[in-house]
Amino acid sequence: MSTAPGVAVDVAVLSDLDDLVRLEAGLFRDDAGAHDPLVDTTWPDRHAREDFVRLIDGESAVVLVARYDEHVRGHLVGYLSAPSPTRFDRRTAEIRSLYVDSAVRTSGIGQALVTAFMGWARAHEAVAVGVSAYAANEGARAFYEHLGFAEQSVTFRLPLG
Repeated sequence: MSTAPGVAVDVAVLSDLDDLVRLEAGLFRDDAGAHDPLVDTTWPDRHAREDFVRLIDGESAVVLVARYDEHVRGHLVGYLSAPSPTRFDRRTAEIRSLYVDSAVRTSGIGQALVTAFMGWARAHEAVAVGVSAYAANEGARAFYEHLGFAEQSVTFRLPLG
C-alpha cells in the first residue's frame, strides 16, 4: 500500500517495535509536550512497547508503518469503534496517533498513512474516520483539512491548578 513515490506503507509487525517506540516518543515530545502540560512525555519510554504489542495483536486496531529510503519514518495507530445504536448501528474509525519524522514531513508519508488507514477502515465497514488534534497545532489542523477532514466538535478545558 502506498500513495507517494518512495513511500511504502505496511501493517506493523513485532520487528518494527523499536521504530514504533522511537516515533511515539517523538509524537509525545513534539506534539503533546508542546501543547498539553498534563501529558507525561516520558510515557512512551516506559509503556509504548507493551502498548504496541497489544495493538499489533488486536483485532479492532491497526498499526501502520511508512518506510521511506528503506527506513521506518512514520506511523499511524487507528482503531474501530463498536457499532453504535445512536449512529444507526454503524461503526466509525479513529486515528489515535500519527507521526512522521520531521526531516521528511513534506514527502507524502503522512498522506500515505492516512490513505492506507482509510482503506483499512472501509474494509472493516467504517462509515467515517475521525481524528483529534490540539487546537494550537496549526500544522496538524492544516494537514487534516487538506485531506478533507472537517472540524466537527471542540473540546474545552479549564485547568484547576
